[in-house]
Amino acid sequence: MHTLTNGEMSTNIAGVSPLRGVKVIELTHLIAGPYCGQLLAEEGADVIKIEPPEGELTRHREPMRRSSDGTVSGYFGSLNRGKQSVALDLKNAEGKEVLHRLLESTDVLVTNMRAGALDRLGLHPDTLHARYPRLVIACISGFGIKDAGAYVDRAGLAMVAEAMSGTTSLTRDHDGNPVWCGFAMGDILAAMTAHAAILLALRIQERDRVGRILDIGMVECSLPLVAVALAREQSANAELREFAGSNNFHGVPYGAFPASDGFVNIGVNRDDFWKRLCSAMGKPEFGTDPRYETYIERAKRQREVHAITESFTKAHTREEIVQKLNAFDVPAASILSMAEVTQNDYLRNRGAFRTVEDGIGGTMLLPADPTRFGPAPGTSRVPLLAEHRDSVLKAKLGMTTDEIENLKHAGAFGKTKTEA
Repeated sequence: MHTLTNGEMSTNIAGVSPLRGVKVIELTHLIAGPYCGQLLAEEGADVIKIEPPEGELTRHREPMRRSSDGTVSGYFGSLNRGKQSVALDLKNAEGKEVLHRLLESTDVLVTNMRAGALDRLGLHPDTLHARYPRLVIACISGFGIKDAGAYVDRAGLAMVAEAMSGTTSLTRDHDGNPVWCGFAMGDILAAMTAHAAILLALRIQERDRVGRILDIGMVECSLPLVAVALAREQSANAELREFAGSNNFHGVPYGAFPASDGFVNIGVNRDDFWKRLCSAMGKPEFGTDPRYETYIERAKRQREVHAITESFTKAHTREEIVQKLNAFDVPAASILSMAEVTQNDYLRNRGAFRTVEDGIGGTMLLPADPTRFGPAPGTSRVPLLAEHRDSVLKAKLGMTTDEIENLKHAGAFGKTKTEA
């Protein structure tokens, strides 16, 4: 029997690749589309990333990793491992025809280009669905491509989706002011929703031999995050709503508090947790004090409760706070920096990271696919721009070297960095 070592995924099922044989074309940029494609690649799908001749947008985003073998964006590297890169000029007739020939044998197309941009290229999802009825077309956008009215072609950054879904209104400081979460949560939620929708659509494709358009809007993908908050808002009486405070009924105290060496998160979402916290802080009398004993009373006096909590947390390190609170079964954790995350023993023991080759001789430690099926063989490296053009066109379309050279002269590939 094989004994698991630290950092090895405990449920990695002997190299099982559940999407082996599934063919994917990815026409994406930035975060949502690329992350969805990366998940599919790590789960065994054959993912061909179609890039413009100059490369996908994030190939040029700082900070860059540099070596004697070239440069690569860490941003790009975090979202595109395990894919094959083919650069095509889709404004060129021959370049667009190469894409269509690839689509003829493709199972899934993933795109997060706006509907207007796709339409101008003659690649609107409706047009593609009519031409390739078996194809699953996953369209990720800010607001969706159907029934979106005036929103249909608006720029849809993650932070816009977070604002419109109400999630930003729930990310508050202790004074109740909304604060952006600091990362592209809306993008990752949309990517994971698209990934789930693709798996469902592939099941239907396998059973009924038909594809479909998956219309994935980032705003709607963010809404499940606020389901509990919506229900609370519609259920709260006037008194409760008045004192909801900085975290919309989650509890008081609840959120980030300063330690002597950083910050910790503390979650007191039950009255018995408050009593336990008071004991852990060496102030058991506050646990039964009528001013603080119940959530409503603590909510009315949030500044006082926060001051009591901070007087304790500021006097201790993060590790001391977590140890003291864990001893009384109060939910708490250190707020880790990115550097600390990669060194965290729990995450390493869980196998939550994988080492990814950046394509220029270096490596990055990045999150593994959390489904824990992967990774599929050959998905540990970031592709260089247009690296797989010839191999893909020969293997997928049966092209000869001369035919590829003719396409090059016809402008199908534009001018890649390696050919400029």
